[in-house]
Amino acid sequence: MRKFWIEFHRISGLILFIPLFLQSVSGAIIVFDHAIDEWLNPQLVLENGTTSSPAPIAEVMYAALHALPNVAHINSLRAPRNDKAMYTAFVEMNSQSPLHGKNIEVMINPYTADVVSVREWGSYFTSMVYLFHFTFLLGDNMELVLGFLAILMLINVIVGVYYGWPRSKKAWNWLLARTKKAGSTVARLRRTHIALGLISLPVFIVLIVSGISLVFPDQTKWLLNRPAKVSPDIDWLSNHPIQPDNWLISAKQYWPDKQWQRIIPPSSQNPSVEIRLNAANDPRKTSGSFVLWLNPQTNQILAEQSYDAMSLRQKIAFWLFPLHSGEAFDLTGRILVFISGISTAVLSIAGGWLWYRRKFKRQHQKRAI
Repeated sequence: MRKFWIEFHRISGLILFIPLFLQSVSGAIIVFDHAIDEWLNPQLVLENGTTSSPAPIAEVMYAALHALPNVAHINSLRAPRNDKAMYTAFVEMNSQSPLHGKNIEVMINPYTADVVSVREWGSYFTSMVYLFHFTFLLGDNMELVLGFLAILMLINVIVGVYYGWPRSKKAWNWLLARTKKAGSTVARLRRTHIALGLISLPVFIVLIVSGISLVFPDQTKWLLNRPAKVSPDIDWLSNHPIQPDNWLISAKQYWPDKQWQRIIPPSSQNPSVEIRLNAANDPRKTSGSFVLWLNPQTNQILAEQSYDAMSLRQKIAFWLFPLHSGEAFDLTGRILVFISGISTAVLSIAGGWLWYRRKFKRQHQKRAI
């Protein structure tokens, strides 16, 4: 069985070599996707010294709806990530628009409500890297393939740890390079491969498991009993104005200690307003695990989803993406995920080169005989 599983580890490693390397590098990049995007597009960053009051949400939403012709409605309005960032609105285009079906992103100045940028998500660098990470730019079916490859990777890692774990003082001395003997190139590669694998193991396992959960959301939702999205019925009142700023006032009165992160305005499919908020104990720093559904006319709270009231199993469902992206532990988490991505890229190269050298050496020995 040892011979079988070691051979399995090698063969599956060869199958995973290129996908693992590409996903590791792209994943390391998108850990800091917002910072990279703002560096490449400095117009998306506010200058220092802004003292004016923030623009009303109604004006921001009006700017999003009129940023392009034939905007049907706003799918989501996202709050600025910090005091120098912009509002981000994702808009749905009418069927007669050439942009219908595309994910259009509108960046809006939070103080003047001016439209700063309009672009298609997936067409600029960081969004392309993000899309590449999940699909290799080959469509949704490739995402499913990568999900099964991630399951294979999880098995590969378990096998590698089981057979690579040092079981004696001599093995530990060799792994930690305490022996005076330099060893061959293959031996040094093997030591690097095992050492990097063991060092990055905890973060790597978390990234694989959380990545699998993102590819199979329905199965994850069922397994962890994630709360279903609510869609309350609304009785529309004739000649009753809609005032988006009052939505946030009602949300703040209901949950004073929480900060809104996203507004999903009413549409024909979902007539209620959905407001997502976060709190100090919330792993989702930029999206929020607390949700309120409001009547868009009366601002009445119709339903809620409280992270505090969830079971442990349900809370795990809300930790998966933040753990995968590193946002769960702020900058520390992002740095850990970034280092793990780079380490995994090096690990895959070391493993591939180790296989190549072993095979090359054996072929050379056969020829010599």
